[in-house]
Amino acid sequence: MAEIIHKVEEQSGVSIHREIPAKRSHEDFDISLMSPETRSAFIRVCKDGSASPDDYRHVFESILGRSVVSGILQ
Repeated sequence: MAEIIHKVEEQSGVSIHREIPAKRSHEDFDISLMSPETRSAFIRVCKDGSASPDDYRHVFESILGRSVVSGILQ
C-alpha cells in the first residue's frame, strides 16, 4: 500500500485526477511469511472473538502499516 499511482485523464477540457494504490506483488499476500503473533491476532479478531485492543492494532498495522496506524492514533 505504500505505492500510489497518480492518474490524470483529460476529457473535454476537464482534467480528472485519481490516486490509486499500485499493484501489490504476490509476496505481500504470502501467509507463510506471517509471524505466529500476527496469525494469532488475526484468529482472535476474525474467528474467536476474544481480541484485545492490542490484537486489533496488530492486525491493522499488518494491513495498513505501522506508521499509518500510529499517525491515525496520534
